[in-house]
Amino acid sequence: MCHDAAIVHYDGDLWDRMEHDLTNEWLRGVWGSGADDVYAVGDNGTILHYDGSAWSKMNSRTLEHLYGVWGTSRENIYAVGAAGTILHYNGVIWSDILESAPPDDLHTIWGTSADDIYVAGGNGTILHYDGLDWLPMESHTDAWILSLWGTTDNIYAVGGYFDGVGKWLNPDSWNGGVILHYDGMLWSEIKTDIPDRLFSIWGSSGDDIYAVGAFATILHYSDTTGDGSCILTNLYGEHSEKVTLMRLFRDTKLTKTFIGRIAVKAYYSISPLMVNTVGENDGVKGVLKNLIDTILPWCIE
Repeated sequence: MCHDAAIVHYDGDLWDRMEHDLTNEWLRGVWGSGADDVYAVGDNGTILHYDGSAWSKMNSRTLEHLYGVWGTSRENIYAVGAAGTILHYNGVIWSDILESAPPDDLHTIWGTSADDIYVAGGNGTILHYDGLDWLPMESHTDAWILSLWGTTDNIYAVGGYFDGVGKWLNPDSWNGGVILHYDGMLWSEIKTDIPDRLFSIWGSSGDDIYAVGAFATILHYSDTTGDGSCILTNLYGEHSEKVTLMRLFRDTKLTKTFIGRIAVKAYYSISPLMVNTVGENDGVKGVLKNLIDTILPWCIE
């Protein structure tokens, strides 16, 4: 039994170790397209595949450590790792797809579709795949990025500062934890007072996000739309179906276009002023509700 390469499965009731004798390498990333198609990646090029009944070892064609794996289907899977490694699996074989790899380790991969994929890693390295090319993005940081998650053009990255030889640093400007945000146009720093590095991030929506890190750190982000500073929330309430539909329209339609992203930014800039102006004036609220009720069907078509 290879306890260093532990694989644990949750069946809805209990977490159970899945025993195997395939490798004793550390496993660092997992992803699957379904219950019978799961991939685990790890040190020295290790890739394991689960077909629903048993795990098997795959030929990765590399000895580099692999840290993350993600895909869109059984025939379109990517793994990232040390020394700028990006591997692609086409349903038959794994192959290295970058002729000119970035010099830094790549620790995380995430995307929204086959032609919208992000990878990130050491020294602020972020690459974006548009379906044709992997292009570098300006992250405005030299931190090590360890995890990515987002909703279309509302993406977050977390990590920490690293000196390259095993010691994590806590620069005064960041106090340890690093959070970056991408609004569809630029990556920017989110200043925090988090003293420790962050390892992973996930959310149920752009308004409900969690990040975890060293020393049992757990962070939760909820959009300011939940505190009454958003005019829609002020009019209908945080859990209104109409608010949910308008957020869906924002995330699936508006944020996919340049003009739409500008409109979203403008809305959140003026929304607090509108809330303060409208106040508890029922007459004005009624007019705004009638206007929104009129345009809502057009937004959700």
